[in-house]
Amino acid sequence: MHPFEQTISVVGPVVGGIVFLTLFFKLVGWMSTRSAPNRIKFKGVLDDHTMCTVHAAGGTTFENVRLIGFTDSASTKRPFPYELHGMVILEHSDGRRR
Repeated sequence: MHPFEQTISVVGPVVGGIVFLTLFFKLVGWMSTRSAPNRIKFKGVLDDHTMCTVHAAGGTTFENVRLIGFTDSASTKRPFPYELHGMVILEHSDGRRR
């Protein structure tokens, strides 16, 4: 057997497997982004338009609000002060945000 054939017989399946797995995971990722509804990541049950009632730890209740998200200091140039990190952003039906 020629050395080129020996090399190809070993390297070929490895390269083919890498190409196949790359295409497979790209396809799975594309299908999951196309088929998954736009959901709020921290709940998984509520979508962007679901109105809900939020009960805060201090006893305050916010009725008929939408959960928009959280403040994230990683998305800004400077980090938020400790008190503002991880705050919930709520939107009332008339457009006010808290």
